[in-house]
Amino acid sequence: MGRFLAAGLPVASACSGRGACARCVVTILTGATHLTPPGPHESQTLARNGAGPDQRLSCQCRATDPAAEVLATTGYW
Repeated sequence: MGRFLAAGLPVASACSGRGACARCVVTILTGATHLTPPGPHESQTLARNGAGPDQRLSCQCRATDPAAEVLATTGYW
């Protein structure tokens, strides 16, 4: 959630960023290689919510290189 909030983008959340509600799911359009891989908790939440392979929880993924460009979209922006 930090990278998206830092960019001034609204981040939906019902779990306060704990990766449980999947409201903050985003579709990564480019730059996915610059994000940390999904951990077990994020993977379980994504699977439970039927997310696609290019989707991540914005509250759980982090940029491995803060200068890297990552393009993401979601239905609530």
